[in-house]
Parts: sequence; C-alpha cells; structure tokens
Amino acid sequence: PSLTETQRAQIEAERLAKWICDAGLQKMRARCWREVAILCPRKAWLRAIRDALLEQQIPVEVQSESDRQAEHPAYAWLTALLAIMVDPNASYEIVGVLREVFGISDDELARFAQGDGHKFQIEQKTTGRGVVAGRLNLLRQVRETLPHQPLFSAVREIVRMAQLRERLRTLPREEFGNSANDLEKLLSAAAAAEARQESLADFALTLRRNFNTTRETEPAEADAAQLITAHKAKGSEWDTVIVPFLAREARLGGNIRYPLVISGEQPFIAFDRSDRADLEDEMKKVQRQEMERLLYVALTRARHTLVLAFDADFFRGKRGVHSDTQLKWLQADTNDANAEIMSALSDEAMACEKTAARHEEWAPESVADSLTALRLETGWVDIARQRAASIIKTITPSQFAPEEESTETPSTEEWVEIEPELRPPRIDNPATRYGVWWHDFAEQIPWWSEPKKWNQTFERNLAASPEIARSKREWQLLQNQIESADGLGRHLRDANLVRQEMPFFWRMAEHKCLEGIIDLALFEAQRIGKRSLG
Repeated sequence: PSLTETQRAQIEAERLAKWICDAGLQKMRARCWREVAILCPRKAWLRAIRDALLEQQIPVEVQSESDRQAEHPAYAWLTALLAIMVDPNASYEIVGVLREVFGISDDELARFAQGDGHKFQIEQKTTGRGVVAGRLNLLRQVRETLPHQPLFSAVREIVRMAQLRERLRTLPREEFGNSANDLEKLLSAAAAAEARQESLADFALTLRRNFNTTRETEPAEADAAQLITAHKAKGSEWDTVIVPFLAREARLGGNIRYPLVISGEQPFIAFDRSDRADLEDEMKKVQRQEMERLLYVALTRARHTLVLAFDADFFRGKRGVHSDTQLKWLQADTNDANAEIMSALSDEAMACEKTAARHEEWAPESVADSLTALRLETGWVDIARQRAASIIKTITPSQFAPEEESTETPSTEEWVEIEPELRPPRIDNPATRYGVWWHDFAEQIPWWSEPKKWNQTFERNLAASPEIARSKREWQLLQNQIESADGLGRHLRDANLVRQEMPFFWRMAEHKCLEGIIDLALFEAQRIGKRSLG
C-alpha cells in the first residue's frame, strides 16, 4: 500500500532505533550515550527519532526542538504573565495565559466570552462562575499584591501564585528539557534586573524584546543520545554521529524568514512574500546552498563513527529521489558521482580495541562536575538564588501579627474555583496595612535632598495613612533621630551614594545565605552604612 511521507519516516526511525539498540555503544565506538548525536536538517524530523529511541528504552535529549526563547515554556509563560500584570487589559495575552498556562480549552473560553473579547481583563473583578472567571479573578488578586513589592519578590510571587514551577514540572523532560532550571535562570535574571533598579514593566519589556532570539546549545545534562539540528551542531563534536533521512525531501522555499538578502550580480532584499514572486528560483538556490553547508557540518562532526541512513528505497517516488534531499546534495544517488563510494560502505558497526583503550584513558567528565563548574562561573550569589526556592523559608514581620476576621465571606463556589495552593495566604490586618503605608511612604523620600522636601513628601502621603495620628508621632520620632548628633542626618551627609530598596544576599555559611531588602543603604568612601526605616 502507498504510505505517506510521515509514515515512511516513522518506519525508518523505528528501524534506526532498533539498529542503534543492537549495535550498542561499544560497536558505535562511543564512550556514553551523550557522545551519540543524531543530526537532521529540519527540527520537525527529530520527533519521530525521539519516539522510536524511547520505545527502545534508549535515553534521549532533544537539543534543538526549540531554537527560540519563545518556544521554551518557562520563558514564554513567564513573559506572558508579566505582560498581563503590566497591562491588565491585554485581552490577547490574557487569553494566551488562560490557554497555555492554565490549560483552559477554547470551548470554555468561547462560551465565557460570548463574542466579547473585552471580558478578558484582570483590572476589575469578573462576575459569574466557572473556571475562566475563577482564573481571571486569581490573576487580578496576584496583580493587586505587586505594587508594594520589589521586582524580584514580585516575579517570585507571580510564579508562586500561578503555580508556574509545578506546571513546568509536568512537561515531558525529553521534549522540553529542564524547564524548572530555565525558570530559575529567569528568576536570577529578575534579581539582576532589580539590582539595576529596573521596574516590573522594564523587565517584562526586556523579556518580550528577546522573545524571538535564538538560544545557544547547552551542555548535555544527562547521559542521553543527543537529537539536534545540523544548524546548531556547528562547533560541536561527538564520538558517533548519525545522519538519517538522506532521501527525504527538505521542501525548500516554505520556511523563509524575512528580511532576506538575496546575493547575486544585483543584491536584493526581500522584506515579505510579495517581494519574492519573481525571485522564487533564486531564493531556492540560496536555501539549497545553505542546506549543502549544513550537510557538510553534519558529516564532519564525528570523532570516530559516522553513520549514514541510506534510505533511498524509503522515499523514492515514480520520478526517483527528489532533488531537494541530502542524498542528492551528497551526490550519492544512483548514477551520481559518489554512488559507488556510498554502496561500498560497510553496513555493520564494529568495535575497535584501540578506540576503547583510548576511551579508558580519557574518561568523560561527569555531568554533575560539568554542571557544577558551569554554575561556579557565575559565583556563589547566583547559586544561592538558584537554591533559595527549595532551601529557604521566608518569614516577614507581618506574619507574627494576629489574624483579622474577614468582613466579607466569599461564596463556596469562589473558593472551589481557586485551587487551595493558589488562595491568598492570609487576610490583611491593621499592622500589615500600616506597615505597607509606611514602607510606601519611605520609598518616596528623596534622602539626598534637603529635609524640607522630606516633610513635603510626608504631608503628601499622610491622608492615605490608616492611622494618621500614629504616623505623625513616628515621623516626629524619626526626625528627632535624624537630627541627633550621631543620627541618620550625619551619615546622609557623609554618604557618597544612597540607594533605596536594595536587594542583597549575605553569605552566612557554606550552604546558607541571608536574603533581604535594605530599605536605605548609604555607601561611604571607606565603609558601607545601612539604615532601616521599618
């Protein structure tokens, strides 16, 4: 019976996986599975190989299934969450979060909207019941907690309330890699952005601008066969390289990124599809030359063993093998220049005692050691950030205050719609509200200016205080302390640099660090002075 191209590719992948399993590492002359790479010119071709290898219980890691940052869930999901926190009426992005992060079906979304896309907002409370309304109100609650938090704390709170870490862990690792580790890197980036005094909007904009940037190939994290595109294999080597799908059509001309420079006697820049109507052949030529270069890369990555899947019979049509194939670019089809050389190659893998002895002399570096060295390049501060979520419990002073009974009891349906882990941890009490007001007021004080402007800032914020009389008393006490002989005023005058809301990690022991926020940091010429206002 006639089979589709996809079905033929699946059969080849299954036979190739069986051959790899039977040959084993010794006959392929590879030290371990991560020294075996399977290279394809197209990302989409990797999936069939991956499934077939897993069926044979061969460990596999897909390095190139996602080239762009946007194609990695941790990056895409966090970027989308930050975008809607900055713009609560971004209905398009909100729908994306509901679909991709929370897994709500298109049917549920359509029935909720009833043709009105403006319903997807998190600025105001959404009335009604159902999973969509519940998630929108959850996102609104998250957004309301952010104004008084520094950048890193805000991003971490978004991750916690959306259960982003738990959702990423449910994704198949062999397909998406270590998504949890990707998230930790983004949290470290948020901490670094906070140190540069960036806002949540600034950080969200940075992530969006880098949405389509290409990720670099990272070292293998596990002892697993590496599936990677030839494009991303540049500069890398493996003991064994396998190149499948030699006779499968690469389909040139369909996947073109603009703007595209077309070289020739008269160089031309195509900005969109309409610009290439009369240059179709020239553009295919450019692509064909690029594919030939990628084939050269694939054929020169092996240290010991190069395996070519001679599959002309799998994909040969009525007119023979298609011209846009690796087999044709290699000139190895029937009657081509390299056909005789190709047919003379051995179809059996054989072990080599000399290679095996060399492998024993040069034992591969353990993956754990490799990753430790990689982390150490960033210093102990970044290591602390990476581990903070799992080893550090954060306690704030407001947690010691007695809880206040809620004046409004939410309906049973509202609590059912929100997952237990995502419910607000506690109800605001008077101490918390006053502390938030004082903290917000202190952030606005221009400490580097004259004291007169400090009073103006206080008067401007006083009306919003939940305890006006207390605010006046404590502001007077603070002013007295500032004006005393050894008070804050003298340190402010001696300071070379003043920083508010400065995050810090303070090393306390080999595996322990103190994380916090310095309300007001004064940097002097010979020492650092720190003063806290709350």
